Amino acid sequence: MKEQASFCISIDCELAWGVHEQISHKFIEKTLELDEKICFDLLSIFNEFDINATWAIVAGMLDKNNPMIKNYNPKAWYNPKIIEKIQNSKQYQEIASHSYAHPNFINFSEKEIEEDFQKAEYFFNNYGIKINTFIFPRNKIRYLNLLNKYGIKIYRGLDKSFYKKVYKYNKLLGKFANILDKTVPLSANSVSPIISLHHLIELQSSLLFISRNGYKKIITEYSIFSKAKKAIDNAIKNKECFHLWFHPSNFYYNTESQFLLLKKILEYVNLNRKRGFITVNTVDKYIS
Repeated sequence: MKEQASFCISIDCELAWGVHEQISHKFIEKTLELDEKICFDLLSIFNEFDINATWAIVAGMLDKNNPMIKNYNPKAWYNPKIIEKIQNSKQYQEIASHSYAHPNFINFSEKEIEEDFQKAEYFFNNYGIKINTFIFPRNKIRYLNLLNKYGIKIYRGLDKSFYKKVYKYNKLLGKFANILDKTVPLSANSVSPIISLHHLIELQSSLLFISRNGYKKIITEYSIFSKAKKAIDNAIKNKECFHLWFHPSNFYYNTESQFLLLKKILEYVNLNRKRGFITVNTVDKYIS
């Protein structure tokens, strides 16, 4: 899809499944208080700005008997209303798979991961959802053969920013490098879909719309917007894609200012869309 620049959003929608291996009561309280409302507010923003996005859903959210349901509060693990709201959105939204139970693929055998795929497929089918896109839990890419086996065509790849290379060798230094990367208002990457193993398509991410609480308060709105704006400009120049991604939890703190910042980015996208410079796609639109 090189003929025109494009903009893409992917959202890791997982309630508290992202912390299920090491439960954080503080995080779960935030999930119960805010996650559903943030998802609904995001959908309202997407309708306002005519934005199609890809929502990567943990399928356990559709299973009222999932293995986490008795931990803390059922609503932290099960909420089909969010998926139904996405399905019924005025503006088309793609539903992708984020697995059944958000396992870290590095820590499980192929057989165990295939069982997760089977469960996810069952619950998505029950809701009439055809899956074309996969977002790896924790961005740990492994077992690409299973994506091919279960009819998935495309997946989100890793941001190629320098901090990822640092993180690979030292996690602590990688976290500092990530903050440095988000603090300095240099352009994020623009990307193009590439052919991967097993005839799959990989669409790398460009920029995490990072939460700005705790030590991340040093990251300014100016820096994030500048990185996004420059990446959009580069995408237009190179006829590539600017791929923004986040979790609803990236809006748990400073919620209103985070929404305003997202809207500012979308306004810039739409300014260029009206000029005919850029289109807005869901991840599955990069399947060739």
